[in-house]
Amino acid sequence: MSVSPPPGRIDRSASVKDAIRASARRLFTADGFDATGIRDIAADAGVNPAIVIRHFGSKEALFVVSVDGVQAWQALLDGPVEQVAERAVARIMASRKKGLQSFGAIVRASGRPEIHARLRESTITFFADPLVAKLAGPDARLRAHLFAAQLTGLMSALAVYDDRFLRDAPADEVVALYAPGLQRLLTGTTADGRGEDRP
Repeated sequence: MSVSPPPGRIDRSASVKDAIRASARRLFTADGFDATGIRDIAADAGVNPAIVIRHFGSKEALFVVSVDGVQAWQALLDGPVEQVAERAVARIMASRKKGLQSFGAIVRASGRPEIHARLRESTITFFADPLVAKLAGPDARLRAHLFAAQLTGLMSALAVYDDRFLRDAPADEVVALYAPGLQRLLTGTTADGRGEDRP
């Protein structure tokens, strides 16, 4: 019969991992992947570098779990699919001043094969595949990937290219102009139920 570890030990291990992830997210976002080392992250989190490696395996793996926001996007899929574009664009605009900094760090580090592969897998597993499951029609996978590409374009304009006009534009106007086209791409209708003929 196996004996469970004491609850304190489980909590301590979880809190250490959370502290490491928080430090990694902060440093990767501020300084970039190349300028951030395991020792820097460990020092910021108040742990030994060996603990970081034991929990996460490599700097690349830690980067992906720390700054990859794809899992957070799953919450967008919990509501009606007819309003997913509106929710997504509103979320991007709400986080445009600070929250998208980690997206910029992801783009700058995505030239590394391991990071690129992990991010692609994460995007498909946690966002594209669940979205495909909610869509009707034989081209559902294509529409889901085009939708993700359009969102990535908006995030790139804000976080990578620093489009100040978009950054300073009223969020509700951007949502009103951008979300309906994305929604039609997915479902053929907008959030208010208006549709258009699709071939």
